[in-house]
Amino acid sequence: MTNTEIKKATYKEKPDAHFKMIRSGIAYYYADLKEQRVHYEIPVNDMGTVDFTPIMEAKLLNRWIVNVV
Repeated sequence: MTNTEIKKATYKEKPDAHFKMIRSGIAYYYADLKEQRVHYEIPVNDMGTVDFTPIMEAKLLNRWIVNVV
């Protein structure tokens, strides 16, 4: 799936993204779609004052999709 297809699927399927870890200033999340697992890498510097919780709506993280094939 392309990033655009992944973004559309996250709005349609509404999966939750789950926190995995923080390493070297990057927060790692993942979400499971019907067709594949999507990974997100969020730089801690990019988080600002927004709350990042252990489980979030995946669509809120679409900006940081890492398309792993």
